[in-house]
Amino acid sequence: MHLKRKHGSYLVVLLLSVLTVIFTGHLEKQDGSQRGRNNMAFDNDLVNTLRYEGGLTNDTGGLTNYGIRQDIYNAYTKVNKLPNKSVKELKYGDVRNFYESEYYKKPKINMLPEDVQGIVFDTAVNLGQGTAIKQLQRLVGSKPDGLVGKNTIAQINKYVEQNGSEELKRQLLNTRMDYYRKLSESNPGKYGKYINGWYNRVIDLARKHGIND
Repeated sequence: MHLKRKHGSYLVVLLLSVLTVIFTGHLEKQDGSQRGRNNMAFDNDLVNTLRYEGGLTNDTGGLTNYGIRQDIYNAYTKVNKLPNKSVKELKYGDVRNFYESEYYKKPKINMLPEDVQGIVFDTAVNLGQGTAIKQLQRLVGSKPDGLVGKNTIAQINKYVEQNGSEELKRQLLNTRMDYYRKLSESNPGKYGKYINGWYNRVIDLARKHGIND
């Protein structure tokens, strides 16, 4: 399954935007805090990601809420000298600060062109920061070391100049589709049950960014 160049209706994109605003408002109401106005794009991307990562679970990975495992949150609060708490008690402000620190600023996704930040951020949350950056680097012809630096930024800008940002986003999503397919084929018993959900997540992300099948 690949996403192709094609003009489509923007109704779905508009609907997702409205849902994003509603969902963000719901999270803010839970927390009773104001969103930072200086990074509306990140908040929108985070809300979209939380639609798939949200929910309290306790499985093989341990206690998890909003996609944040308890052991990982413990390490994050210790390093940053923050009060620790159970992930059951996380409010939107806690969740936002965690993801902005660990999956947005630390891997320097905030240094990427804004047009592709949302896709790379969601990939980082789902597949890991290093994998997300390496996929991007391979696409644009940069050394796939998982680190964002001047060369990676330069290669991204060159790619966009030659092919356009929409094509870069499309290829990022196609690369992610291929990753899921290969993972599922490598161990159908373990990963096969997740493949449809993974594909739907990518298709949803494509629509949010105005890229249609």
